[in-house]
Amino acid sequence: METDNALLMTIRRAVTLRTTAALTRAVADLINTGGISAQAQLPTIREVSDSLGMSRSAVGQAWRELQAQGLVESKRRGGTVVIGHPIPPHAKRYESMIRASIAMPVDLGNLWYEDMPKIDLGPAFQYAVTHPDVGHRFAQQISPELRQAVAATWPFQTDSFLAMHGAVDALEMSLAALVRPGDRVAVAVPTIARVFDILESLSATPVLIPWRPAGPDLDDLNRTLVGKPAAFVYQPNRALPTGRSVTSEWITDAAEIIAGTLPVLELDQTWPLEGSRLSLGTELPEQVLHIRSFNFAFGADMRQAVLGGNSRLTDVLWNRLSYSSRYVSRIMQLSQAYLLTDSDTQVALSSWNAEIHRRHRSFAEALRRRGHEVEDASPPMIWLRVPDEHSVCTRLSTRGIVVHPGSFFQPGTRWDQRISINAAAAGSGFENLAEEIAVACDPRLAGGA
Repeated sequence: METDNALLMTIRRAVTLRTTAALTRAVADLINTGGISAQAQLPTIREVSDSLGMSRSAVGQAWRELQAQGLVESKRRGGTVVIGHPIPPHAKRYESMIRASIAMPVDLGNLWYEDMPKIDLGPAFQYAVTHPDVGHRFAQQISPELRQAVAATWPFQTDSFLAMHGAVDALEMSLAALVRPGDRVAVAVPTIARVFDILESLSATPVLIPWRPAGPDLDDLNRTLVGKPAAFVYQPNRALPTGRSVTSEWITDAAEIIAGTLPVLELDQTWPLEGSRLSLGTELPEQVLHIRSFNFAFGADMRQAVLGGNSRLTDVLWNRLSYSSRYVSRIMQLSQAYLLTDSDTQVALSSWNAEIHRRHRSFAEALRRRGHEVEDASPPMIWLRVPDEHSVCTRLSTRGIVVHPGSFFQPGTRWDQRISINAAAAGSGFENLAEEIAVACDPRLAGGA
């Protein structure tokens, strides 16, 4: 068994900077890798303070953050004890969504589509692999070609861009850079379920800001700012799962409230669907990080996103990417740039866009014919009010149809009962699917009763 002196020396060797964050990270790494064993008693705050030359308040804060992460516990007379290896963070809501969809004949829950011609990626990769810059030994934050391609349609003027491996990766790394255990994060709801998985893994608390007709509730957001949240996460355009977009008036009013307060993370996961391209970045370009994903149109294996805005945060993220060699390869960036500028691809995307809108419109009309209220919002999802979301989801699953309950997207009990339907998933059969949903909402309708 380790002596206190040996453990103190182990911690001292691991800490490279005399800061709370560095001490927390060093001890957490030691616990997770077995460098400090389960049930070991950590040295006292005074001992660590004297050994490292840190203030006792800074060491005490590190110990509290370790406790918030579930790595240690403080006993009244037993000091601070390691409670063993924690369960690795995992995306519980996302995993539940996938489990519900596996082997189901009809998946109306997840963001995908079938029976549509796929965008031809061959010419893009051929262009990329023969590009003279491929093979250069130094990584790039973003290739000049991709920068130029995204800047043309970016919702605000910025010189700070960064290529990343998808919107969820970008969101997770951004929040990890901004949030400490115990922090609060303002989140406009409904939103994608992965937001809550990420915040849970960071031991952060979401403060839920409900949507109103013009955008997230600004009175609620203003009250939340008093508690100094670490960030604000929202979707300004074609928000998932509702399809709602903010108004230009909301942008103006929100900018007045948010200016100079906290970083804003904007998500756009449904590019290139037609519709609003508003952003708080037009008012607060150095406070906003806009995240645009491309894989909805080009497929899951073409998973890329570009971040633009907040230069301080993009620099932090680039440093982390380059340090861990997680940066996006030139081949992927050049391929993406080709797809965003090639005329044949733009024609194909125009047809793709029209078909997604047709499917959404047809599904919505079929539901309205059965008495459902369907919001006039952007595709691909329909955010449908139902009598009881869990019973509706269960009944549909017995029929081989997957939809997701609203609680995945807005945790808590104070919201309307809703289900999320991907209206773009299938190209036909809307009347039959709408009938199945109507019967699941009111079983008395079965058999024409």
